[in-house]
Amino acid sequence: MGVNENFETTKTGLKRGITTHEAIMFGVGGAVGSGILFAAAGGTSYAGPAVIISWVLTAIFIVLVTLPFAEYSAMFPRSGISARIAYYSYGSYGGFISGWALFIWAVTIPAIEAVAVSTYASFYFPFLYDSTTGILTGYGILLSALLMIGFLFLNLRGISQFTKFNKIWTWIKIAIVVAFVIILPLFIFHPSDFTSPTFLPSAGGIFIAIPASGILFSFGGYRQVADMAGEVKNPAKTMPKIIGSVLAIQSVLYIAMAIVIVGTVNWNGFGKPVGDWAYVGSLSSPLVNIIHGNLGSVSPGVASLLAVMIAIFFIFAIISPGGTLGVYLTGASRIIFGFAEEGALPGIFKRTTKSGAPILAIILAVILGLVFLVPLPSWYELVDFVVVAAVANFAIAAVSLPVLRKLYPDVERPFKIPYPMLWSFVAFIIGTFLIYWATYPITLYALGATLAGTLVFLYHAYNKNWKGLNLMNSIWIPVYLIGMILLSYIGGTPTGGLNILAYPYDYVVVLIYAAIFYVIAINSAPKEKIMESTALED
Repeated sequence: MGVNENFETTKTGLKRGITTHEAIMFGVGGAVGSGILFAAAGGTSYAGPAVIISWVLTAIFIVLVTLPFAEYSAMFPRSGISARIAYYSYGSYGGFISGWALFIWAVTIPAIEAVAVSTYASFYFPFLYDSTTGILTGYGILLSALLMIGFLFLNLRGISQFTKFNKIWTWIKIAIVVAFVIILPLFIFHPSDFTSPTFLPSAGGIFIAIPASGILFSFGGYRQVADMAGEVKNPAKTMPKIIGSVLAIQSVLYIAMAIVIVGTVNWNGFGKPVGDWAYVGSLSSPLVNIIHGNLGSVSPGVASLLAVMIAIFFIFAIISPGGTLGVYLTGASRIIFGFAEEGALPGIFKRTTKSGAPILAIILAVILGLVFLVPLPSWYELVDFVVVAAVANFAIAAVSLPVLRKLYPDVERPFKIPYPMLWSFVAFIIGTFLIYWATYPITLYALGATLAGTLVFLYHAYNKNWKGLNLMNSIWIPVYLIGMILLSYIGGTPTGGLNILAYPYDYVVVLIYAAIFYVIAINSAPKEKIMESTALED
């Protein structure tokens, strides 16, 4: 049987044939990556043991702000749909800025996962990572670049081969995480860690940890599934199930791993005072370092078992981000492909191989990933930057829910979000707070990069002869983003601001700001559909 025999070619040149199981594994493979290696420990720097609450809250938040994508991908089963949705709700400019924010996220994550592999590998190969500066050495950057190039060639083999490879890879990753969550507490578990020195050192730290330590970043796997909607079998019926499954699986795995991370820290083994969670959050190979710190306090037999687990997790630390790198590289190329279909990028990026791979889009995704890798060769630096851009896309997509209901009532909705106006309002409020909690000046850099997409949009506007841009419908978006930069700048000290708006008054102002802009956004939406429903299918 040929590799693509069960894949049908769509009118765009992509292949449709990914099964529900393969798609779920695709999403979980994107979720279980570097976040489970770093964010589970990194969040303790802000929240201490209460980082577990941060993970639970993030799981709730992510359902509220992202479940609308289950409705969107079933309505409009198109590749790169998460970057396109604002095109259909607010027109060309709004769609481009929203998509550009996600574009920044997508093309940077392959670099993030490659950096994660090199950083963890430094446990055995210290020449890859400089523990003093917290960034990769030249050798580490080179290894990361080679990993990205290697997955480029795997992607060029076509989606059918990559999904089969990823399915096996993801099951291995899940098995290792489950094994560690079950086995480690049987041999090393310190209940006192949950009150060291107190369970709740900072209420504000619980929220700041969500975007600032990679926790929110870790829940991004569902997006890759949504962006592959144009290549999934029967997407109208299967996409809600797929996205819901990915959200549930990743939530359980991450919360369980956070509990294990907190409960296995041995302060004597580190030679650190009890409760020095900032040290735990700075570890270059967190779980491996934490297990290693317990070797001196257990029996020889248990120490031998833990040494084996260190070796296993080290291997996991290499294959886990590696698989996620491939997933996100695939997703990034589909967003580029989607931009080309909307006319925002040159049409050559729609070109596909015989196996259905958007060849030039994949190559561009790798090149742009390398561009981010060189100046920011640190996992936390890259994550802090991209997560704010992603949340900007969350917020715009949240407002789009009632807008699309009004503009496209004739489009079949196999899955419908209940109470769309209330759901979108809550999701927009949460998205606004997630941006604010990311801290200044990260908000300046990320939202500034998002707004810089306006310059690229001029190419799109020129191609359309400056017509049909829906600028008046979309102008609220750049104003909202600029306002968020200013709020972040004058906000409370915990979020990096000047403390002109001190905590907790800054939270009240952010809430009012979000509510005002929600009303503005709803009233700015076009009164008539922007394009015919028949044009929204691959």
